[in-house]
Amino acid sequence: MLFGRPDAFGDRHSARIYLDEDHLDVMREQRPDAVAVHVIRDRFSLKQIPIIYYNARFGLPSSPVDQEFLAQWPKRDFQAITEFQLHTRGIELDAAQLEGFERGDWIAIVPAHHDEGEAGTPGQGAIGRALTKALYGQCVRASRVLQAAQFRSQRDKNPSTPFDVKFRDALESSELAEVKAAFSEVSRLYQTSEVKKERRITTDHIRTAGRSHVKGLFNLTPAEIRSQASLEILCYEQIYGPFTYQAVADRELPIVMVLRRAQLRAITSHRIAREAARYQVADGAPVSPGTKARLMFGEEFDLNLWGCFISALYGGYNPAAVYGEFEPLTDLFDLGAWLGYFARGECEGLPPEIAVSLESSLSSHPKWAVSDADASDLEKIYSEIRYLTKLLVGEERLREAAKQAIETRTAVVVPPLYYHAVTTPSTAEPDAPDAALDQRFKVGTSHEEITLLVDYENFPEMTKDELLSIRRFRPLLW
Repeated sequence: MLFGRPDAFGDRHSARIYLDEDHLDVMREQRPDAVAVHVIRDRFSLKQIPIIYYNARFGLPSSPVDQEFLAQWPKRDFQAITEFQLHTRGIELDAAQLEGFERGDWIAIVPAHHDEGEAGTPGQGAIGRALTKALYGQCVRASRVLQAAQFRSQRDKNPSTPFDVKFRDALESSELAEVKAAFSEVSRLYQTSEVKKERRITTDHIRTAGRSHVKGLFNLTPAEIRSQASLEILCYEQIYGPFTYQAVADRELPIVMVLRRAQLRAITSHRIAREAARYQVADGAPVSPGTKARLMFGEEFDLNLWGCFISALYGGYNPAAVYGEFEPLTDLFDLGAWLGYFARGECEGLPPEIAVSLESSLSSHPKWAVSDADASDLEKIYSEIRYLTKLLVGEERLREAAKQAIETRTAVVVPPLYYHAVTTPSTAEPDAPDAALDQRFKVGTSHEEITLLVDYENFPEMTKDELLSIRRFRPLLW
């Protein structure tokens, strides 16, 4: 079975929602007469022609005043894109370039094989850095989440299980060992010399660099992550379903493995491309078959469609930049990256180009073109999108926001769904050994105010002036 894909808005480079004629007429009136070209010189590109990215809101690019400047480029590849998509594709702009892009200027990625180029390389170099940050942050997160789940599992078997220093240190050792095992398993697959340094695996990054990365990714310290994870573990049944330690591990450890695989693939591909551009393309020689084979790798190094979506969700990049065989699915990966950013609190607006993909994925007949072999992975992705939609926002509310973003062609602020729980004892932190949910209350949800669900049969047991410990959180174990 093949899934057909509606392509009413034209080119595959997304942001098609902007390309309506009535909208373009308005945007052209706001556009300055002169269109500047902001050049990023990429000395490691294997392409012989430049790629010109233009703001999709302004439609097909009109000719800039400086025709002489463009005359030196015999061929040009124009691609419609938005600010969000620039970020997920690893294209880094400085303040002036970003301001110009929002005015309708062009961003030209120009091969610079015969000169030094500028500091900072677009593409997989930036993506490799982003994936390394995400990987280290997720390793810290996984170790704390599994630690909380392991304690919950042990305490369910024996209610008197203590959470003293000895028990905590034992958990840390066992959970870090699981993360390290997942981390190392993928590393052994990569035997190329380009990633020899990155294959040297220890758990030091979790205690050192990972601590700063996790703060940047989740805006939480490792201790705060453990505290929130412990709270969600207490609420697990009501939010996710019946709790088992294995279910949590099955969710957490594959994330580390997928991000590790993508990180090594991005680093290796970038280094091979860099050397090929420096010593072959710069001299006018074609890329050798051996280099092409190294860039492609074998199947054992690849992520499947499901893995690419997970890496977009947790890594915040578009996997099509690293796994070119999935290039027709760039819009779907952008949606995955947006869901990840929203869940981590890094963005609050739903862009119209993301709204189009979201509306399609939530429809009764979603359509994305994939091969027969990828059909089952695509169905898993649809299920994951529906699950995250309900968990993070609420399906009805997110559908309304998507409709508004498409109609107005502007980003719409989406209020996140907050969860509320009452813990006991009221003075205990969620990761305290005796912390538990107050059985008189169920987990409540709301977008703004605090809402609690009360067990009215036990409600009279409350005493006058009783103090409650109410915890308000956005999901971390998504």
